Amino acid sequence: MNTLIITGGYINTGWAESFLKTIDYDYVIAADSGLSYADRIGVTPDLILGDYDSVDHGLLDKYKNIHIETYPKEKDYTDTHIAIISAIKNGADKIHILGATGTRMDHTFTNVCNMKAAYDGNVECYIYDEHNKIYIAGEKQGSVELVSSRQYGRYVSIVPMSDMAKISLTGFKYSLDNYELLQGLSICQSNEIKAEKAYIRIYKGLVIVFETKD
Repeated sequence: MNTLIITGGYINTGWAESFLKTIDYDYVIAADSGLSYADRIGVTPDLILGDYDSVDHGLLDKYKNIHIETYPKEKDYTDTHIAIISAIKNGADKIHILGATGTRMDHTFTNVCNMKAAYDGNVECYIYDEHNKIYIAGEKQGSVELVSSRQYGRYVSIVPMSDMAKISLTGFKYSLDNYELLQGLSICQSNEIKAEKAYIRIYKGLVIVFETKD
């Protein structure tokens, strides 16, 4: 099952309407103020969750026949994190997230790190906005294949999520062979795919992959 999570960061609704035509999803979770975005782009959620501190109660009334889960404002996990966990528990094989990026960089960074819950559960998980596709890859997968005709943006950047990630890059402008990528190094920023297919092979550790466009 492919699950779409719409959460409450920033979403360019015009872009989102077009983007959603390019992916498949069977189940929709609106996390807190993500409900406002879902309503604006015409997506009806199957599950609504959050503390609703930033949701108009009139909008909640509009969707009163949808399954709604309410959480306290003071809680250990963010609404987006809870949505990811709920998607996994509901049997998601793949998760697409919109609204996980925005002006609050602490929220954005936390949302990226929260994708590890999906990685640990062997569930594909991606964050999208109009400029970025972000996901976690690790030694459990072994490798990531990127096809030049389907890449999300011109640039591919890789940031270690573990203290060290041992990786190889082939099919890129800048290749690496069994390289120990340490946290704090910027050597894997703004690479480019130069072959029809490029590969990120991860022998040890976890990395965050950014496919980006200006």
